[in-house]
Amino acid sequence: MVLTSVSVNGTGESRELGGIWNKGILCRIQGGIWSMEARLDPGDLNMRGEELPDFVRLGSKRLLPSKVKHDFLNTIGRARNAADRYGFPFFIGGTSFIPFENFDLLKEAIEKERTTFFEHVDKFISRYEDHRNEYLEAYPQHAGSLAMHYPDVDFVRSKFKFETIYYAANIGSVMGADGTAEDMYLSWAVNSMNTLRAEARQIADRIIEADANGGKIDGRNMRPVQGLRDRVSAMDLLEDPDLKRAILALSVSPPEGMKEYAKELKDAAVDVNPLFVRRILID
Repeated sequence: MVLTSVSVNGTGESRELGGIWNKGILCRIQGGIWSMEARLDPGDLNMRGEELPDFVRLGSKRLLPSKVKHDFLNTIGRARNAADRYGFPFFIGGTSFIPFENFDLLKEAIEKERTTFFEHVDKFISRYEDHRNEYLEAYPQHAGSLAMHYPDVDFVRSKFKFETIYYAANIGSVMGADGTAEDMYLSWAVNSMNTLRAEARQIADRIIEADANGGKIDGRNMRPVQGLRDRVSAMDLLEDPDLKRAILALSVSPPEGMKEYAKELKDAAVDVNPLFVRRILID
């Protein structure tokens, strides 16, 4: 899907909005696992159904230890963290915007986690009966009420999914509580840019503070600067030349000159003007 327009007023009127898709693409990571749980019934609590008050809602019972489930969830979580690391959360829920410069890095990170995920699945399926029997043996007094809830191995395998979708979205008729999709898009773009600028100011402040307190300015101060340079180069949607120059100057500065360059970076890393962002990316 290719985004061609965005709603101006939510009534179907639209205009071209291609600025963002010249800079990156959306990524959505979809993961699913077998729940490893079953619903409680009154008998599990030595009660009859009619004994439960109306205000009581029964929850669930685990069929396997929590750690087994968390191994899968952690793998999916690491993939989603990579999307956050190489991009920005987008205003479409569960989706990240990935600048093209970081696209290959993200694909590599996600594929690594996807491979790990299905290795876990194969190992888990091969020991499914063992897991089941060990768990039942750990709770012999409840084995009868638990055993009936274990599905067959083919059903269990079918519940494990790990998919990644890369796309541009047509959001021409999207409306949100804050207004039209255009308003949501602009707010997201401004917040993304300002997040980078706030990070730049924090790094500059630490260098200025270290100098003021007589601290040593060395490679430890430079590592965050190098990381910021890479992030701004790949992820600043505004491609602000003043910000890039200030970061570059600081990144190659000798220790004795870092304080002044840090001040210049702080001056350059001011929050963006939403009207200017609108002109660049929307108007």
